[in-house]
Formats: sequence, structure tokens, C-alpha cells
Amino acid sequence: MDGLRRPRPIGVVLKPMMLTGKQLVRTLILGKPNTVLYPEEKLALPQVYRGKHALDFKKCIGCGNCVIVCPNDCMWLEKVEDPELGKIERPGVDLGRCLFCGFCAEVCPTVALHMTTEFELADRDRENLRLSPLDIRDDSFGATFVEERQKRLVPVLDLSKCDGCEKCAGECPEMCIAMMPIENTGRTKPEINLVKCKSHGKCAEVCSEKALTMTEVYESYFDMPEPKLILETCSGCGLCARKCPSEAIYMLEMPGTEKTLKNGTKGKPKKRAVFVLEKCVGCGRCYQACKFDAIDMPGVRT
Repeated sequence: MDGLRRPRPIGVVLKPMMLTGKQLVRTLILGKPNTVLYPEEKLALPQVYRGKHALDFKKCIGCGNCVIVCPNDCMWLEKVEDPELGKIERPGVDLGRCLFCGFCAEVCPTVALHMTTEFELADRDRENLRLSPLDIRDDSFGATFVEERQKRLVPVLDLSKCDGCEKCAGECPEMCIAMMPIENTGRTKPEINLVKCKSHGKCAEVCSEKALTMTEVYESYFDMPEPKLILETCSGCGLCARKCPSEAIYMLEMPGTEKTLKNGTKGKPKKRAVFVLEKCVGCGRCYQACKFDAIDMPGVRT
């Protein structure tokens, strides 16, 4: 105990009594208690509070990124039928397993999933905590939600309109666009380095076919995996393109792959998948759909 100051009796006794006296005056005389008479009174929770989920059906594209990133595996994609949207897939959530981390809302590429301030979720039956997409649907919540995620204006390519003229690459002041050949198709397409892109929009201005358009996208908090095509095993069935929720996959014909029919005529050439990674959200739906192991996507569960 050498070198340590011994507390004085006045400090040990009087200081706690002074704090207690201040609190007594605050609550009884001034009428400013620190507690809230719940449930008659409720605190005004901040907007960043992570409570029950709210899903905007019209913004959601059914990519399933929320299901992939969920650390507790408490989300799933469920097929539902909507009178306006038709047959779609939307996520459901099991609140009994959810730890309310908010990763699902942060990874959503279209900001269709939100965490509300609703916290009174207790129930006597666990099955009632399994909420289907219809249970968490709230298309109006996003209109009142103050968005905190940053938006960025980037060029987005529509490969079906691109003629490979290379004007975009020549006009880019940052030289972040490179014309790359598409294997076995005889065509080229612009590949955009979004890290170097400063969103000037000159590439979209000079594009005569309007294949490049400047589009606002949300910055992602996560580095999602990118698909890689294994051309040798690709059958050209196009299932990956049909399953892609962000329309980032195009099927292009490969000249010279036509088969000669019995009548001597040439059949249709084989097609291959081409990825426009600027539109890819990294959901892995193409990888999960491919039956020929022609798409490699490390980190995505089958």
C-alpha cells in the first residue's frame, strides 16, 4: 500500500450522499425522472435501431444476398405470387434465430430491406417468429427512411446494344475503360474499372448506341464474390442468364460452332455466357443454377 493515497472519510461518505441527493431533487422536486413508465410510455428510438425487418417488394430483386450474408442462417428465399409482380422470390426471416446484426440490410444492393424500430416481438410459440416475405412486406417504409448509405453515379453497360466501337475507351479521361475481346465470339466489350472511375459520364455521352448509361448505385459494405466462366464445360443452355436477378449475364453466339443437320443445312451456333460485372451483385444465383460446373464462384454455397 506504500505510495497509494488513503481515501478520506469525507470523500467516502459525503460524495455518494451528494450524488444521491441530486438525483432525489431531480426526480421528486423537478419531476424529471430517468426512467420511463413502460409500456404506458415508450422511448423514441433512433432510426438506426435494429428491430423487425421491413421489405419493399418492388425494390427487391430476389438476389438472396441477405440469405448468403446472414451469420445465423435465419433467412431464406420463398416463392410468392403477387398480382402486380407475378411469381417472384422474396426473403423471409426467423426472428427466433436472428441476432439483429443488420448485415442483411447493409448488403442489399437495392436497399429494399430495412431494420425498423419495432422491438415488441416476443411470442409464446416459436413458429410465430418465422415470418414469411408477406409478413415483413412494407413497400411504404422506404419512402420515410432516411438513407445513410452513399450513392454513386457509375456507367452501366447494356451489352445487347454495344457494337464495340471503342469510343467510350477513347474518351475516358481516367483511362479506366479497356476494350476486352470476348473469347470465341469475335466481339469486344468495354470493361470498366469502377475504382478509378470519377463518374464524369463522357463515356455515356459519346456512346452512339446508348449502351452505356450513368446510373446511381449504392456503395456496398461487402466485397461480394465474382463469377468466372469455365468455357470448356459451358453448354450454352442460358439458365444462368435466366436466373440472374440483376440482368448481368448475356448469351452471345460463337461463330463456327454450328452443327450440320441431316438435310445439309447449318444449325444455330452454340452460345456462351458473358458477364457484365459492373451490374453483378455477387449473389451466386448463376453458380447455383449451373448444372454443368461451368461457373466458379468461391465462397458461395450451393
